Amino acid sequence: MGAAQGPLVVGVDDDGKSLVLLKRIVESGGYRFIGVSSGHELLSVLKTERPRVILMDVMLPQMNGFEASLRVRTGFPQLPAAVIYVTARQSEEDLRGGIAAGGNDFVLKPVNREKLLSRIEKWLGKAHLIKTAV
Repeated sequence: MGAAQGPLVVGVDDDGKSLVLLKRIVESGGYRFIGVSSGHELLSVLKTERPRVILMDVMLPQMNGFEASLRVRTGFPQLPAAVIYVTARQSEEDLRGGIAAGGNDFVLKPVNREKLLSRIEKWLGKAHLIKTAV
């Protein structure tokens, strides 16, 4: 079985087990996957890759997921990528902060395969709505 040829999804999580799980789920949906462990690595990848969806953990070292999302939106304003936070945090404050930072959606941990794939498909179908004003 060859590598998936579908749209690119980038996962950002400092936990290797979480990245393996995301990779398995994303590739089972027919999408390509690149996993990175920090916001800085994500920004580096975006210099050469154009993902359609970024799965962003919120609790990251050095630069949290909200800050990384904001840097994606300001540093790569033409990138039509949905940012979906994959997090255990679900307070009203977190949700507002995540959207304000340029995020588009949330998926709660532990990750449910069907829910994650449906969110990815939802945002791939709404590419024209992804550009957010920062």
